[in-house]
Amino acid sequence: MKFLLIFVNHKNNFTFAPQFSKHCKVNYLKEFRISFRGLSVGNHTYNWEINKKFFEALENADIEDSSLIVDLTLEKQERMMILNFFIEGKIKVLCDRCLDDLYLPVKINERYFIKFGPEKKEESESVIIIPESEHQVDVSLLINEFVTLSLPIKKVHVTDADGSGGCNMEVIKKLEELSKNKMNDPRWDKLKDIKLD
Repeated sequence: MKFLLIFVNHKNNFTFAPQFSKHCKVNYLKEFRISFRGLSVGNHTYNWEINKKFFEALENADIEDSSLIVDLTLEKQERMMILNFFIEGKIKVLCDRCLDDLYLPVKINERYFIKFGPEKKEESESVIIIPESEHQVDVSLLINEFVTLSLPIKKVHVTDADGSGGCNMEVIKKLEELSKNKMNDPRWDKLKDIKLD
């Protein structure tokens, strides 16, 4: 797992991370910027409801839609911040087998550490060192990564014990028909005659 975290300098320019192509995307994602310069030592909580607009703004094509609640507790210490994320809800993706809508439950607990030091440096997958001059952090990319990495490798409908709730059978039948009608490549047919004994 490798995260790309956005930090914002005093001129409100991104110090690292790709710029968004549309102005509205940047405006929408502003609510995920946390200014930590004036925060007192201790815990600070943040909450967001994220849907399709969030993943569109980050150009995440894997997620069609979502209904997620994000709770973040930021624990500020003298030389470090600990970000505790709790994300729960459901997301809509496309089934790998039938390409129909598939709704998946999401329940994520993740912790991320931000330390202060002389220069920017990634210590590990969950620990980054940032310069003392930084004053804001944008957590939108972390949220996006946590949700995306929670997706199963194979996203398919689960069939119930009574045989219901599975894939769209009309689409499956159509795919099977197309597969049967697929023309054989004569170059591969010659391989059938090879004896391996």
